[in-house]
Amino acid sequence: MKYNKKYKFNEFWFDGMIPQWDHLFSALKEKDAFNPVDILEIGSYEGRATVWLCENVLNDTSIKYNYDIIDTFGGSEEGQGMRKTKARLKNNENSIEENFKHNISFFKHINFNIHKGYSQKILPTFGDEEKYDFIYVDASHRSDDTLVDGYFAHKLLKKGGVIIFDDFGWKHPDNDHLVYSPETGISTFFGFYEGLYRILFKGYQVGAQKQP
Repeated sequence: MKYNKKYKFNEFWFDGMIPQWDHLFSALKEKDAFNPVDILEIGSYEGRATVWLCENVLNDTSIKYNYDIIDTFGGSEEGQGMRKTKARLKNNENSIEENFKHNISFFKHINFNIHKGYSQKILPTFGDEEKYDFIYVDASHRSDDTLVDGYFAHKLLKKGGVIIFDDFGWKHPDNDHLVYSPETGISTFFGFYEGLYRILFKGYQVGAQKQP
């Protein structure tokens, strides 16, 4: 997918998921009249997924959307690809956080709240009110971190709301221990809450809807 040149992106990891997201949100809107207003994104990087949501789902300018973001804006240490990205960002004198803030600046009808830091420290401060229609979990490549993020996301997601976990199919390039890939954490999450979620799709990501 080609984005408007006004945006600043160094990486395009999300683009492979766009057909799945487009199909999912279109189907949910048609079947369930699903129109998310309150969104939580746990891990945003430069905002590639954020921009897609704003352009394609949160695009009714008459609605005041609320969008909470949690990220350290420090990137990830895993893998050669990420190390190259860090070097490129450093050489370009351009930070992940600056790119993210630039990219969301074009959506004046959306109320963004940026919470900078680690999700395991920030999420407990959100309480346990079911207040989000959509939650995207993409903060860590560790299974234990992902499970903890999912635990808090479960408490915060409205019934009928949708959660997507990224990186279910990702494997650490240098370490095959289960803790170093998100799959075990995500599978454990759905094991804990069996019957409380309807799986919408499963592949590199997993999407599910919280049942009434």
